[in-house]
Amino acid sequence: MLVYVSGGQIRLDYNCNPRAQLRYFFEKRKIWLLKQLDNKMSEGTKKHLERSTDPEIWMKWYHELSSEEESAMDEEDEDEVEDDNLEHSEHQTESEQELSSDEDQGTPSPDVYPEGELEPNSNTFYLGKDKTTKWRKSRANLQVRVRSHNIMKLFPGLKRNARDAVSEIDCIKLFLTENIIQMITASTNIYIEKIKNKFQRDRDARLTDEREISAFIGILFLIGTLRSSRKNAHKIWDNSKGSGVELCYLAMSEKRFRFLLRTLRFDDIRTRSDRREVDKFAPIREIFEIFLANFQNNFIPSEFLTVDEQLLAFRGRCSFKQYIPSKPARYGIKVFALVDAKTAYTFNLEPYVGTQPDGPYKFSNSPDEIVLRLVHPVEGTNRNITGDNWFTSIPLVKKLLEEKKLTYVGTLRKNKREIPLEFLPKKDREEATSYFGFHDKFTMVSYCPKKNRAVILISSMHHDNSIDLDAGEKKLPEIITCYNKTKIGVDMVDQMCEKYNVARTTNRWPMVVFYDLLNISAINATCVYKANHPEKKVLRSDFIESFAWELIKPQIEHRSTIPNVPKEIRRRARHLLGLEEILPPPPPDIPANFIRRCYICSRSRNKSTRKICQKCNKHACKDHMRDVCTACLSE
Repeated sequence: MLVYVSGGQIRLDYNCNPRAQLRYFFEKRKIWLLKQLDNKMSEGTKKHLERSTDPEIWMKWYHELSSEEESAMDEEDEDEVEDDNLEHSEHQTESEQELSSDEDQGTPSPDVYPEGELEPNSNTFYLGKDKTTKWRKSRANLQVRVRSHNIMKLFPGLKRNARDAVSEIDCIKLFLTENIIQMITASTNIYIEKIKNKFQRDRDARLTDEREISAFIGILFLIGTLRSSRKNAHKIWDNSKGSGVELCYLAMSEKRFRFLLRTLRFDDIRTRSDRREVDKFAPIREIFEIFLANFQNNFIPSEFLTVDEQLLAFRGRCSFKQYIPSKPARYGIKVFALVDAKTAYTFNLEPYVGTQPDGPYKFSNSPDEIVLRLVHPVEGTNRNITGDNWFTSIPLVKKLLEEKKLTYVGTLRKNKREIPLEFLPKKDREEATSYFGFHDKFTMVSYCPKKNRAVILISSMHHDNSIDLDAGEKKLPEIITCYNKTKIGVDMVDQMCEKYNVARTTNRWPMVVFYDLLNISAINATCVYKANHPEKKVLRSDFIESFAWELIKPQIEHRSTIPNVPKEIRRRARHLLGLEEILPPPPPDIPANFIRRCYICSRSRNKSTRKICQKCNKHACKDHMRDVCTACLSE
């Protein structure tokens, strides 16, 4: 590879090898490097690099330049480094499917209908591409009772524990429970004990406690509401220009916050290698499952649930990292989610970790099996599941209805063998037309939104060819209208997570998962609070700030009593808490002209004075004294 600089931009010539030696260099820091190029490189360096074809010289200069940048990323422990792998996900969610000249015929699938039905007839049935699957063109005129599915026995709402959560802090503690805080504290202290010999001073690696971990999480939430989660921590803590966040530097120092970011752990580091032999997700598995149990134990979802995927942005080392070009982040960790389509309450999650080692966590990664595992907490409740064409298949819809007592609405890919040829995109098909295929348990519809396009859906919830009258000239079938209204559950959660995101830049994938759990917990807590206060108009930013303050407050109270903390920090902390300032007893018999240092000035200034405050009997210089008249003094 030939790399040279021209006009302040990097030019690449891929005619030379090796290409792989600079792959990390350009993928990881290319954007940042381009911005720094003209400012940081001298003319001599530029000319030297233009003539150089040795990647080692480029990498050496890059590391020198990188060392000048303040890094907000955590460090990876040498015992935690794992293999890095990137998989290209085939999850495509495009509903409209184009016309293709050749349709894949594949192998026939078994008939989804019982034997003994009427023989196929072109006027009565549509015949699937497998030549065996039959769909009635008209609804069967059968005298039957109203179908029992979608009749729920439990109304959506809160469960017993959540009904008592009246305040903001009570709502978030339904999900961020004490046992989670205790586990994080214990795991973090185990890791600190392991690395503390690398620090010269013991106080730089002191152990943490539950109060400090709660405050640390509260700071993450607070920074998220300020839309500053990716902001340099120094700018958040630095208040020299009045732009710092007071709650943050009153709760802990910037150095301590960075230390906790690097050392935060969620499992016992001493036994992780053994657990990783059977579970790739071992570093955060236990806490992840506690969060899921809390999600499911405090809320009853509505009748419509959405199954879809999240992509948690991450470009570090991870053996199950995914590449999805249709997602904004493109690279990251894939998590499948089951979300209430009406309230955006997340009910279940499952991370995608690729092929697990042999053991209790080895499951099939087929779309059907993923959906069946996600809906396990709600099976038998007669709810409806909505999914895109990556999840949807005829056997899945049938199994959900017959075994799980759940209906399903979703789009189908045109390569499914049960779809009739008439339902596929065609050149001569008119816009806004719909073809329906019926079975006793399913209804299939093909809708033409525009020329050479078709949207194909399957539903076990609908059993007629109703058209939505509110759609106007589009003449949308009610199946499509229902799908459009209920497919947005996971997308809503993604948008809400991104708006007040707590995630900071990190090199450790367990932190990425933990940030997502915090984001989802805040959304779920908001749903609980709104259900308990239906008369209130709740702003999510105000709600998060309220419980973040409650998480941080005990740490500020504790810090205001520590003598080693700077006086100004303690004074402002007590003022914020509404406490009276603790004044030292007046010194006995101070001579009239006794000289002492001003108690307000910093030690670097070292201002001496003879003036004494008549109220507190402390020495203060003229810059910190105010003259008042006798009338004001008496008041």
